[in-house]
Amino acid sequence: MKDALVVWRLLDGKPGHEKQSLGLLQGLAAMAPVAAYELDMRSKSMFWSEILRHIRGQAMLPPPHLIVGVGHATHLPMLAARAACGGRTVVLMKPSLPLSLFDLIFVPRHDHYPNKGNVVGTWGVICPTTDEGKVPDEGLVLIGGPNRTYDWQPDAVAEAVSAIADASPEIRWTACDSRRTPTGLAERVAPRENLVWQSWRRAPEDFLQDALARASYVWVTADSVSMLYEALSARAQVGIIAMPTRRPHAASKYARGIEALRERRHVLASEDGYRIQDSRLSDFRPENRRCAEIVLERLVVPR
Repeated sequence: MKDALVVWRLLDGKPGHEKQSLGLLQGLAAMAPVAAYELDMRSKSMFWSEILRHIRGQAMLPPPHLIVGVGHATHLPMLAARAACGGRTVVLMKPSLPLSLFDLIFVPRHDHYPNKGNVVGTWGVICPTTDEGKVPDEGLVLIGGPNRTYDWQPDAVAEAVSAIADASPEIRWTACDSRRTPTGLAERVAPRENLVWQSWRRAPEDFLQDALARASYVWVTADSVSMLYEALSARAQVGIIAMPTRRPHAASKYARGIEALRERRHVLASEDGYRIQDSRLSDFRPENRRCAEIVLERLVVPR
């Protein structure tokens, strides 16, 4: 596209990372014409060949205005691309190299990075957004699994799933497990007319994306931080299935982030009840549009 903002999007093959850079691209595309080119860091020979072609004046891709990356595998290639091809670098999440090497860095507030200079704090991770196609009586329960932060108790999670379905019989709930979910959790919940289970093993590739776009209500186990912010960015009303932390007197950065969302009434916690539609939650503004505005103001629009 003529006069388009050329973005090189460096990928590391991790779906969570790719969603974040896609979210930023979505925000940029809402404000300016964008021509995006994907470079997969799992094929390093192709990437370095393109860099060499630029140096020799034989490039296949147009030189970038922006170079966007998420994940450690993208950091050094981003700097090499900027040195050889020009453009400005935008890193999402904590970088593995010194902050001063990059032009702009977006870091979740719970990582406690200084919100100054080239570092901008965000509420959670940047995600793609949608606010169309919501079905008033559809809900999701997104279930994670054991991790280092929370004392994951299958019986308590199963009881919470049952309570969610029982508290809102008018909602059709779909409970979705994940790769981290211990086997046998579905069998711990008695069948209910308004509750079905969807195993990740049998789900279509785009199931979760489509389900989040439709669901008006989403419950997420506290360990699933990325799913929490995806649900908020999908403009659903979101509840968190609480669980005890492994170290109650040293709450993790993720637990602090959840508490901040609760204080601002962006989410409901299961300790406060299970009828999320009665909770009068405040709107959560997805971060991808705000971050895109910052990118355009600082790195693209001349001062």
